[in-house]
Amino acid sequence: MSWPSFLSPLWALMGLISIPIVVLYLLRQKRPDLQVSSTLLWAKALADMRASTPFQKLRRNLLLLLQLLILAALVFALMRPVIQGAAGRNRAGVIVIDATASMQATDGRPNGQTRLERAKEEARKLVDTMRPGDRYMLIGDGGGMVQSRSGFSTSKSELQNLIEQIKPSDTPSDLSESLLLAATSLRAMGGDSKSPTNGNPNAIPAAFTTESVVAGKVWLFSDGAGVRVPDVMGTAEGSQLLKFIKIGDSDASVGVTRLSITPVPKEKRTYQVFVGLTNAAAVERKVAVLLAYGKPDDLLPGQSKFVTLPPHSQGGTVFDHVVSDPGKLFVRVDPEGDVFPLDNIAFGLLEPPRKIRVSLITKGSAVLENFLRSASKIMDVEGMIVDPDKYTPDLPADLIIFDGFAPAKEQLPKADMLFVRPPTSAGGFSVSAELENPPVLNWRREDPALRYVNLSELRISHSLMLERDPEAVELVWSPEAPLISYKDYGSQRRYFVSFNVQLESNWWKQSSLLVFLQNIVEQTRTRHFIGLPQLLASGQSAKLWDLADKATIETPDGDTLELTTKAGTADFAGTDRLGFYEVQSKGARSTFAVNLLSPTESAVAPLSLQTPSGGNVEETDSVARVNKEIWHWLAIAGIAVLLIEWFVYHRRIA
Repeated sequence: MSWPSFLSPLWALMGLISIPIVVLYLLRQKRPDLQVSSTLLWAKALADMRASTPFQKLRRNLLLLLQLLILAALVFALMRPVIQGAAGRNRAGVIVIDATASMQATDGRPNGQTRLERAKEEARKLVDTMRPGDRYMLIGDGGGMVQSRSGFSTSKSELQNLIEQIKPSDTPSDLSESLLLAATSLRAMGGDSKSPTNGNPNAIPAAFTTESVVAGKVWLFSDGAGVRVPDVMGTAEGSQLLKFIKIGDSDASVGVTRLSITPVPKEKRTYQVFVGLTNAAAVERKVAVLLAYGKPDDLLPGQSKFVTLPPHSQGGTVFDHVVSDPGKLFVRVDPEGDVFPLDNIAFGLLEPPRKIRVSLITKGSAVLENFLRSASKIMDVEGMIVDPDKYTPDLPADLIIFDGFAPAKEQLPKADMLFVRPPTSAGGFSVSAELENPPVLNWRREDPALRYVNLSELRISHSLMLERDPEAVELVWSPEAPLISYKDYGSQRRYFVSFNVQLESNWWKQSSLLVFLQNIVEQTRTRHFIGLPQLLASGQSAKLWDLADKATIETPDGDTLELTTKAGTADFAGTDRLGFYEVQSKGARSTFAVNLLSPTESAVAPLSLQTPSGGNVEETDSVARVNKEIWHWLAIAGIAVLLIEWFVYHRRIA
């Protein structure tokens, strides 16, 4: 049996009022002095007046008993007694709170709560039901970006404080890691010989005991957007492990889910802007799309359009002729009644176009020279062919192709490099010998440098024998050695082709060589954002180049952070807020933008969950009340006793 506990035990001090009530019944009544003709009938009254003490013996008195009962009922009511419904052994559970972007929707009920605020409120209710010895683990997951984790704790106050500290993140949902951690943590707590797993090491015990603690459930507080239940919960036991508290009830959202900014060729300060939209609601919506420059409220004149979106559909609009100086661009939609404001604005950068500069250092290669001339005509490439005798390391180039030539180490440029059959070791690649007729064993098809490249017909007569390097990425290899590799040196990437493409192979006859060279050029463009603004999705790491030893970054929240640089580069993973990030280094400033652009997060209708095996996850919209307050019954009892006391008193004096 579970004894009642109290939510406000300090009100027990009111029980001290019983002392003066009892004292009133102990005091003798003071008799008034009256003159009468005979004292015979007042003998008893005179005896009381002659008593030497003011107190009398406490007699059984129904009125006193009723008054004490009234006081007890009042005190117990103010102490808010509760009866806990849970019984049995102490339990362990894991609370997982979704703090990703869609949880900022404002349909959390009541009074316009966000879903995250509602989730935290429900989680606090669950913590309130803990009995002495129960323990919970808390995981606040912001899509892998902002997480708070605790060990198993028996302290209500500690868990309540951790819940309060969870902050929203602007990143898409990805709770797989947290759910897997929650499941394995419960399994680890019961990983003793008493836990029935039927010999399956991945099975989750249905009921295990460790130190008199029984495994409870994983309590997930989420709207279900983008949540994938891990495979470990696909078993019969695992499907019973997860309890889903589904938060939210609205699908009223229209937002920006795509953004593309392209300079218009041959027109200065002119751009084409494509805006993709998603209507997640079950009704047709007509929304205005507005462009602003510099600040969200500084609208560009003439740059507004109305778009009608059918229910549960995607659409978009194009602004063909946006004339503006380089700077920050804001795309706004303002749908009425929208519950998810996070996707109502997108951030872009207007940057003037710039061609990528490619230099070819060669004594004569018809294949490579023809490629560079063609690329200068049909691609955004500014090509230059230079004789090795006229090479200098300060060439204005983003990518330099060294054909049969390699400068000394101290003469290497600060640019991406492609070495094609240099005389010997070069650019950090070591050559130990030569190979004759090396076969192409395989190639890394998934690498962007070999996208759409088929080397099944490539034949090589001679090549350099490259030493294998754990820091190098092998793109093409033979059984003896890699044939094409690359290595990153800070902001630079250096490629090495170990054979002459024209004299020592048949590659020059195949279109795959041109595709490979185009991929190398595009990799340099995209990696360094040459002529391209850096637009990232929230949660995606930013690659920052050409930095000094000390660099800072200012986030959209106004915080300034120091960057750790290595060889002039830095990876910044803290992109959990939407907006513009300002990077300052070497006295110069650069900007990149972070957007949500997630149809999954914009589709804010709460979703049910299924296990990998296809079963439905148990769900509810609220934590069931386990602590049942009984003060109101005591208040009713107090009123009833008060009525009885009133009746008895008036009957006596009648």
